[in-house]
Amino acid sequence: MKRALPYLVFGAISLACFWRFLFLGWTLYDVRSLEGHLGTRTPETPGWFAAHRPPVDRGDTILLLPTLHRIYTDGLHHGELRLWNPTLFCGYPLYNDPQIHPFYPPNLILHALLPARIAYDLNVLLHFFFAGAAMYWLLRGSGRSDAAATLGGVLWMLLGYNTLWVSTGILMGASVFAPLALLCLQKGIARRDFKPLALGGLCQGLVILGSHGQHALHLMIFFSVWILVSWIRDREARPFLLKGGALFAGSALGVGMAAILTQLDAAMNGLRVSGADLPLHYSTPWHPLYIAGAALGKVCAPTGPLGGLQRSEFTIYAGVAGTLLALLGAVRGFRDPWTRFLAIFSAATLLVFVKPVAEVLLQIPFLNLGMPARWVYVFGFCLTLLAASGLDALLEDPAKSWRLLGVSAAVCLVVLAIQYGRGPWVESLIGLALAGAWILTARRAPRLSLALCFAATLVDLLPDFVLFNRHADPAPLARPVAALDALPSGEPWRATGGLRLAGVAPREDGWYFSIGNNLLALHGAEAVMGYEAIAPQTVVDYCLAINGGKGVMGSGRVLAVINPDSPLLDLANMKYYFMPWPFELGPRFKKVGVWGPMTVYENTAVLPRATLASRALLAPTEQDAYAALLSPGFDPRTTVVLQGGLPRTAEGGGTIAWTSRASDRLELQVDAKADSVLVVSDTNYPGWEAELDGVATPILRANLAFRGVAVPAGSHRVVMKFRPPSARNGLVLSGISTIALLAFCGRRKRSPS
Repeated sequence: MKRALPYLVFGAISLACFWRFLFLGWTLYDVRSLEGHLGTRTPETPGWFAAHRPPVDRGDTILLLPTLHRIYTDGLHHGELRLWNPTLFCGYPLYNDPQIHPFYPPNLILHALLPARIAYDLNVLLHFFFAGAAMYWLLRGSGRSDAAATLGGVLWMLLGYNTLWVSTGILMGASVFAPLALLCLQKGIARRDFKPLALGGLCQGLVILGSHGQHALHLMIFFSVWILVSWIRDREARPFLLKGGALFAGSALGVGMAAILTQLDAAMNGLRVSGADLPLHYSTPWHPLYIAGAALGKVCAPTGPLGGLQRSEFTIYAGVAGTLLALLGAVRGFRDPWTRFLAIFSAATLLVFVKPVAEVLLQIPFLNLGMPARWVYVFGFCLTLLAASGLDALLEDPAKSWRLLGVSAAVCLVVLAIQYGRGPWVESLIGLALAGAWILTARRAPRLSLALCFAATLVDLLPDFVLFNRHADPAPLARPVAALDALPSGEPWRATGGLRLAGVAPREDGWYFSIGNNLLALHGAEAVMGYEAIAPQTVVDYCLAINGGKGVMGSGRVLAVINPDSPLLDLANMKYYFMPWPFELGPRFKKVGVWGPMTVYENTAVLPRATLASRALLAPTEQDAYAALLSPGFDPRTTVVLQGGLPRTAEGGGTIAWTSRASDRLELQVDAKADSVLVVSDTNYPGWEAELDGVATPILRANLAFRGVAVPAGSHRVVMKFRPPSARNGLVLSGISTIALLAFCGRRKRSPS
């Protein structure tokens, strides 16, 4: 029973957080945000712990994940690994989103076996539980007491970044396999054994496959610095550490190669403007409470003039009890090299909240694909380890610890008083009172003290975790949309606009026009633009051409149609415009109908998704392509602007019939009366391959952003498939590396004869 107690604790916390999924079938998809968009959300009665989270209108767990999971799961159920999402940006690689992790083994297994929504929720639940278990194994393997290891597991499950982002899935691999990687790393160094280091590299490779690339990189740096520190400290072990460090790093990179190559592919062929959202996160970087608010989010949650996105990006990183224990562990154990390293490294990570430091980090390639604030995940990792050390120090000698804890608690009270009324101070005050209670009872009633310690942690952290990861009835996800159901099916078409954004007036910046595309995609439509992590560069160029240099926002990941009169939209097969507000469109649009607050317009000049061009123009540069497409004499129904080659064409025309159309495979039957160019208005992106009558043929960049194939006169079968070399080569390398590591770790040492 004693051995099972930690897992019962982790299971009880998981049950408290996920019981609605387990027993009611509810989901972590942000359905409430969807209802807010559609104007169907019902007012909620606030509970004892007030909802301090501001309203969210662009949550990834509703605007992105359901659509991506649907495509990914449907492919796996048909025995395919589909990597192309046709519903936004006229199509883009599914792996451009750092939350989907298409090569992560748990994702592959669960989504292959279960419906998309159940696979998603169950995946989050399992990683949440095993995050606590993995941290417990790490701490026990590091020599911590059972109580300290259990507390560390609880903290790791509920700590800030998990509180904010667990439902997005960006931390799944890191939450479980980062502690296991460190455990193997420590054992390998202590025993001077290569096998644990190889196994640790395998775990870190799973971190890479199953986490946001920036978090995986930060953890890799953290582990590498510890190997370097160990190499500096121990002269005798240097030859081993040099080889062992190379084995750990090589194993991690080899196993994670599928994610590494595809993420490099996305970074090189997409647009992400580093530092564009810096003012939102660092509006007042020199405020005296800024760093305190970032580190001790539950005590000091910056709001008001300190605001920006801090309420959703920087809040709730540590509970009061966990923070006080971490401070105690750092001070009491500072002579220990490992504890000293954790204290120094965690303090260094807080420097990312100083604006000049953040600006420097944004100049470093691949460290700048997101805000430097993501370093706070490593801060939470260090804080968890220090908190477990602090609890052991308290249990071993309460008399030497309570004074330090008392002073720290007093500082927290002062900060709380300054911030009174600005944040979740009621929860923090209760957590602080419970933390003080377990300090006072530590000597005379250690069991009661331990119970109060857990109570302080859970009261301070659990309500916020539930608040930021609230389950909801998934019924609205399947609710039909009258405006979409009334439109014809059959030939493919695209749209833009939005289903409804309740109570929001049109904005010049286009954010809401962009989000509307994601709402359309959520309900099965295909959209011209949208909101994602990284947008393909060709579509960004196309969006700028449509809008006269505007329409690209949010570090380049938010694209919107703010100039519906542009004739370039016709090329993209943009047939319908969904408007939830009164809006006057040009003469090319006719009103289709009105459904509640939604008016749908049809573009009468739209081109079909696939056309045959009998005349081709060569544009050496993108500027030349812009000029040709916008010239008065350009006829998009018969002419195409190509970049990269000019095939032979002649007048004649022909017919096109769609044979099949899946997310990453298209098949068309083309009957051309003369040599022509088949133009498919889907995004041209590296990895698309074409076949003409079973023979490979090159794909040309057509009309700035789309795909073209030269077709000779006659009847032909044209197939286009998305088979990116980055994914193919990465999967091969990841598979070979994993097999080699398992074989290496599983071999037995030969006994001396």
